[in-house]
Amino acid sequence: MPKHEERVLSLDGLRGLGALTVFLYHIDIMVKPFGGGGTSLFPGSASVLIFFILSGIVLSLVPFKQKDGGRYNWPGYYPRRIIRLCAPMFAAIALAIPAGYVAWHMGSTSRSALAVTYDADLPTIIHDILMQFDVLFNVSNGVNTLYGAPLARVDSPIWSMSWELWFSLTLPLAIWCISRIRRPGFAVITIFAAVFVSYWSGYFPLRLGLMFWLGVIIAKQFDKIKAIKLAAPVELALLIVPVGVIELSLVWHPGGIAEALLSTTMNAACMTVVVVSIIDGFTRRVLSTSPMTFLGKISYSLYLTHAIVIGGLAAFLPKLGIATPHAIAAASLLVSTVVAIAFWRAVEVPSMNLSRSLGKLKPDDTIR
Repeated sequence: MPKHEERVLSLDGLRGLGALTVFLYHIDIMVKPFGGGGTSLFPGSASVLIFFILSGIVLSLVPFKQKDGGRYNWPGYYPRRIIRLCAPMFAAIALAIPAGYVAWHMGSTSRSALAVTYDADLPTIIHDILMQFDVLFNVSNGVNTLYGAPLARVDSPIWSMSWELWFSLTLPLAIWCISRIRRPGFAVITIFAAVFVSYWSGYFPLRLGLMFWLGVIIAKQFDKIKAIKLAAPVELALLIVPVGVIELSLVWHPGGIAEALLSTTMNAACMTVVVVSIIDGFTRRVLSTSPMTFLGKISYSLYLTHAIVIGGLAAFLPKLGIATPHAIAAASLLVSTVVAIAFWRAVEVPSMNLSRSLGKLKPDDTIR
C-alpha cells in the first residue's frame, strides 16, 4: 500500500462515524425515539460538512503527491470518479422511487413519500421522477432549493451528492488554485470570512462549496498535520470544544450576525474534528480500529439507503402492530445495516470495479 494511503484508515473511520450520526439524526426526526420535541441533538448537518471536507482531502491527496500536477491522469479521473459516485447514487434513487410510492399508498405524508405526485397525470409523474435523478442542477441545502422551493426528494440524503458531484467535476481548478497558495493560514481565514458572508446573506452554495476547498488545503498540508503530536489533554480539548460548539449551534439561534458567527464557528469546529483525526494521537488510533473502518467501508451505502429503510419501516411496522418509537428505531438500525452491507456488495463494489477499469488504474491507485 502506498504511503499516502495510510490515511484512509482514520478518515474512513471518521466517515463511518459521520454516516452513523446522520442515521441517528434521521431516526430522531422521523421516528422520535428520544423524546419528539424541538431540535435533534444529533448533528446531521455538521456530519455532512465533515463529509465535504473529507472528500476534499481524499480526492486531492493523490494529485498533490505527483511531482508535477500536470502529470496526474485527469482524463482517467473523470470516468472513474463519476461512475464511483453516480452509479450507487442512481441505484439508491431507483430503489427509493417505488419505496416512496408504497409509503404514499399506505398513507404516509413524509417528504419522501410526497416527492413524486403519484396521483397526477403521467407527464407530471415522469417529470417528478426525472427530477429525482437531477443531482447536478437541482441543488439545495437539505431543506430548500436554491430558489427557495421546499426540497422534494424520495431519498432525502441525496441533496448533498449534488455538491459532491460539483466538486468532483471542478477538482482540477481547486488543485490548481490551492497549489499556488503560499500562505495556507491566510487562505483558511479568507474561506471562513466567505462562509460568514454566506450564512449572513443566506446564499448557501458559497459555504457548502468552500468546505471541499478546506479539505484541499488540508490535503496540501497533510504530511505536516499527520506528523503533529499533541498531549492527550490537549487533543481531548480539541475534540470536546468543537463538539460543544456544534451542539450549541443546534439549540441556540440568536439570529442575525450572532447566528452567522455561531454557524461559521460550527464550520470551523467541523474542520477541527477532521484535523484531529489526522494528527498522531488517540483519536486517529480509535478511528483506525476494525469496527470503525468497517463502518467507513459501508458508510456510502448506509448514507444512501438508510432514509429509505427508516421511512419504509416507519410506515409499515405500525400496520403490524409495532408502533413504539424505540422498536421502530431498533428495527431500523438492524435493517439499515443489513441493507447497507447488501447494497455495498451488490452495487458499490461493482461500481468501484467498473470505475477502476474505465480509469485504467491499478486498484491501489483508486481514489475512494
